[in-house]
Amino acid sequence: MFNIKTIIAALLLCAWSLSVISNDKIYKITTNDGGIIYTDSPTEQGEHVPLSADSVITLKSASLSPITTPPIVRKQTKKIHLSVISPKPEQTIRDNSGKLTIRTALEPQVQGVYRLHLNDQVISQNRGLFKLSGLNRGAYTFHVELAHKSGKILASTPKQTFYLHQASVLNRPN
Repeated sequence: MFNIKTIIAALLLCAWSLSVISNDKIYKITTNDGGIIYTDSPTEQGEHVPLSADSVITLKSASLSPITTPPIVRKQTKKIHLSVISPKPEQTIRDNSGKLTIRTALEPQVQGVYRLHLNDQVISQNRGLFKLSGLNRGAYTFHVELAHKSGKILASTPKQTFYLHQASVLNRPN
């Protein structure tokens, strides 16, 4: 693909060569081996070639002005920020039923699929509110990603940990 500068240079070269032909004389030189060379430089062996009026093109002098191309405007995209509202990092959750809700916030709002990575298991859904149940006591590490429908990750949260505590029958006082 040619760029605009190459095309302009070619047009200027053509215009210059045509103006040289129209203003100067053409000479024909026959070499010793019978080859023919046409030139605009007079030599002793060269003979002037008369040009007919039809073969000469007279160009009006053109004023050259620089071609300005509009600047490329790239669409400024705001950085997408995804954060976890709850639970807070290192938070201890006390719930005997093993239920927990993970809430996220997204700025600006964009379409995508939310993926919760909880202890290397992935849960996907269309909104950033994950209602979990059946969790056992212990430490859980998680992070959330927002992915475009093509699969490209648009935003993600840092990994964080929460602790789920459940009351135990074994820990009752006597």
